[in-house]
Amino acid sequence: MKKRFHTMISLLCMAALLAGMLAGCSSASSSTPAPAPSAAASTSASGGSDASEPAASGPVFENPVTISMLAASHASWPFQDDWYVLDVIKDYTNVDLEVTTVDTSGFNEKVNLTMSGGDLPDLIFLTSNAVVRQYAPQGAFVNVLDYIDQMPHFKAWFEKNQQYALNYMSADGGLYLLPQQGVEETERRGWLYRKDIFEDLDIEMPADKDEFYNVLVELKKAYPDSYPLAFRSFSGTMAQMIMLSPSWGAYYIDEGDCRFFGYDYDTGEWTFGPTTPEFKEMLEFYNKLYEEELLLPNFLTIDTKGWQDVMANSDSFVTLDYLSRIDFFNNAMRDSEPGFTMAYMVPPAFNADVGNRFAYSAKVMIGMVVSSQSKHLDEVLAYVDWMYSDEAYDVLTWGRPGELYDEAADGTRTWKEFATAAEMKQATGFETFGFYERYDFNGELATFSPECREATETARKYDLPQLPILAFNDAEQEIVSTVGNNIVTFVNEQVSKFLIGERSFDEWDAYVAEVEALGLDQLKTVHESSYARVVAAQG
Repeated sequence: MKKRFHTMISLLCMAALLAGMLAGCSSASSSTPAPAPSAAASTSASGGSDASEPAASGPVFENPVTISMLAASHASWPFQDDWYVLDVIKDYTNVDLEVTTVDTSGFNEKVNLTMSGGDLPDLIFLTSNAVVRQYAPQGAFVNVLDYIDQMPHFKAWFEKNQQYALNYMSADGGLYLLPQQGVEETERRGWLYRKDIFEDLDIEMPADKDEFYNVLVELKKAYPDSYPLAFRSFSGTMAQMIMLSPSWGAYYIDEGDCRFFGYDYDTGEWTFGPTTPEFKEMLEFYNKLYEEELLLPNFLTIDTKGWQDVMANSDSFVTLDYLSRIDFFNNAMRDSEPGFTMAYMVPPAFNADVGNRFAYSAKVMIGMVVSSQSKHLDEVLAYVDWMYSDEAYDVLTWGRPGELYDEAADGTRTWKEFATAAEMKQATGFETFGFYERYDFNGELATFSPECREATETARKYDLPQLPILAFNDAEQEIVSTVGNNIVTFVNEQVSKFLIGERSFDEWDAYVAEVEALGLDQLKTVHESSYARVVAAQG
């Protein structure tokens, strides 16, 4: 099969866009005088307009206010102090932001040094909840629920999106990390396939498990040297299992400190996925694909670049990844191969009871924390509250009315100059850490190809429910960090062995007993007690 390694230069140039989907930063200052702020509100799929708001008569503050902020800066769009978004914030709020940024690679270290030093900025935009878990109990951050009555925009959003917001709650019932909404759509994943190859071979998208297998067999017959199915991100953490398992009716969740337990909303039970019959059936299926050379043999160890090469060189035709990979591959490959078409595949029904559903993937845990040391707390809270307004939702996504975008009669907006999300971020600072709380994801969708945009909108129809993200108290965290981590390590090792045939499925019952002996009941109890607090918080 002819190799096309020369195409990988283009692919690698685009890799930066995927590597930092949730970050952002670059230039383009506007010297246009501040207009009367617009109250226009658009609607995104993830965080649409929550409340009818009167048009603002002027900026949030009559006199200038200075607010300090620490945030991460991504190398692909590094922070610029003349960004357009800073002008917009100044015009609409009268806030001068004193921004300190650190490259994402050193951000966690900078945050820890800042916390240890004790001299905190007014705001920190965090990229995970770990800092909150560590420092909020020490009184470092404000519990915004204590101030919700003086934050009308946030209060309206919170009442509308309480289930979403509860994922950000801490074990003590406080809300220290102000939830963002909208940017999580960058995390959306799903099945992808080579539509051009399928059409050449007159192969239909598979509707269920058996058809999925048969499709791979047909592809193998047509391309004997290929491995029709390829995965990445298995090495060490088995991360792809988080996406694969729910379609089979099992769980492999390892996020928000959950340890492979998933919540069944129908039964009200927490279930440990990797010991269920459904999980065993899934492992047997992928082991069969591995044994019949339908699955890339080094899928447990291949890195991202190696996986990119495999897909670009038509050594594999089906994969699972971020939906933005559609444009990632198509844009890079079509110069040398005009017909190359990566496309979205409706999730097959691997389990008839689950149907054509896929793991909920549009999720992140990022947002602002407010320092309890702030010397002008009321102003900081008022500024953050504005970020939850419909006005901020609009102008922190699109800019001042009509400056950077055109709007059709039906309300659809298109950027005047930006062809990619990276260009938009680099030129404006939109959708970058620290400069949004509610974001209209249509701003990024407007940079997608019609194929990628349609895939994103279609994939939402097949989402399984989002599972709760838990917060453990100190006693629970001790169990999670000891018993839980031991179970995670053991399960990851054994799952790898089952997948590639190093452990026989005849030993499945023994494996289940080994997991249970590590303290599984104890771990289940802490998941139940933590979730009980979530339920109580919902009233």
